[in-house]
Amino acid sequence: MEGLTISMHKAQFAVKSCEVHERKELHAYCKSCAKKICSSCIKEDHSSHDWELIVDILKERRRNLPTECKGIRSKQILDLRKEIDRFERSIETTDAEFERNKSVLNQSRTCYINDINRLFDERIEEYQRRSESAKQALREHRDNLTKKVQYLEMMTSALDVEIDTLPDHDILDMEREMRDELEKALAYSTDQYTCTTVFIGGERNAKVLNDMIGYVHSISLEKMNEFNRYPSNIVVYVKAVATEKAYVQLDKDYHAKLINCNGEELGVMKQESHDLIITNDGDKVLTSWKGKFILVLDGDDLEKANINTTPLRPSYISKTENDEILVTLMDSSRSDSYNLEPSSRRIVQRMTLAGKVLRTYEFREDGKTRLFTWPTTKSENKNSDVCVVNHIKENTGELVVLYKDGPVKFIYRGKKSLSEHFNPIDVCCDAKGHILLTEEHSKSIQVLNSEGTFVCTLCQYKDVNPFLISLYGDALWCSIFDGKLKVFRYCM
Repeated sequence: MEGLTISMHKAQFAVKSCEVHERKELHAYCKSCAKKICSSCIKEDHSSHDWELIVDILKERRRNLPTECKGIRSKQILDLRKEIDRFERSIETTDAEFERNKSVLNQSRTCYINDINRLFDERIEEYQRRSESAKQALREHRDNLTKKVQYLEMMTSALDVEIDTLPDHDILDMEREMRDELEKALAYSTDQYTCTTVFIGGERNAKVLNDMIGYVHSISLEKMNEFNRYPSNIVVYVKAVATEKAYVQLDKDYHAKLINCNGEELGVMKQESHDLIITNDGDKVLTSWKGKFILVLDGDDLEKANINTTPLRPSYISKTENDEILVTLMDSSRSDSYNLEPSSRRIVQRMTLAGKVLRTYEFREDGKTRLFTWPTTKSENKNSDVCVVNHIKENTGELVVLYKDGPVKFIYRGKKSLSEHFNPIDVCCDAKGHILLTEEHSKSIQVLNSEGTFVCTLCQYKDVNPFLISLYGDALWCSIFDGKLKVFRYCM
């Protein structure tokens, strides 16, 4: 057998002709490339390499190799066989550990199944209780609307039948009351109150059974008010700064307006801005797309900092829990937003209010693949994940969610059962880490958990698009594409 093996090796290595230069004998050895070469190779590709004639090399090899081989057999091969024995013992130990732990796991499984069955029963009972509560609230709203309709029927019948016998003043009073009641009834539609009860599956974790099973969670929206203060205008941003106050800006006016939840204007920003936030200390932070700077103003609108972003243009801005800011920066106009050059910049930066850059989000882990094509709005959830709406092309986008230190956590590209196409418009996060986003094609507000799993749809419209959203406490402000604004009470 040994002779056969050596013969096979001889056949394998008996290559005497050059593969590059046919019929040329391989009579030299290139030490630089560790390969046999011919006389033509020496003159061409290997002219500057360290080479030696095979005849000279073999003299030294024939003299030293036998001794070296004996040393390998007596030392290295013995050591390697000891390593093989260790592998065998490790395999045996692994088998023994498996059998032992299998017994432990089977015992644990029985305990876990009993606990899981109990927890599932509790969740079902809680789900039923919450569903009954939601149905009761819906019944109350239905009954209230029914009463309004019955009252309107009574009033309209009275006016219709008794119009000739009623006193003049009574007719006017009843007409005014009828119209007021009709307006209230028409406004009392199904989006006045919605309540969705969902089951959110938790992470399977043997140490924490509640998380392993998940939990029942209710997210409800109750409309507090709706108004169309700016008809025929597009609201380009809405930023809630209190439960009943928000800054809004129109596409035809770069001066943000402070309004309350009844649509009344409380003030106008003197400084033009592309986007705006209010810090925890009450400072205003504005971005200037035209001026290429970020301006920080105190409560009296006095300048505290002016952060120059040249040559990039700052657009959308959001704040973090510790009063850092996240800013979208780009180097081009909207007209060529999707036609990226190698030198194009599409970034999100985390920085302090003094302008110190803490982190730049631009590329994936490979340092080459871009994270964004046209990043717009962004938000940070309670886990410090950075949620960015990224437009890939016209009417198509994705939600890119990054860990604080930069790697991609997940990318959400929509739920096919809602719409074949996906184009997120705005994003915000609630106190429990849920991600809320508005989506153009499904005309909905969608909710994801912090791991990117779809939770529910808060509301879905037929004829209008929910456009921009902003959450402050339990007040969710939502602009509709036609300029209308809605204020909801958001309950988790």
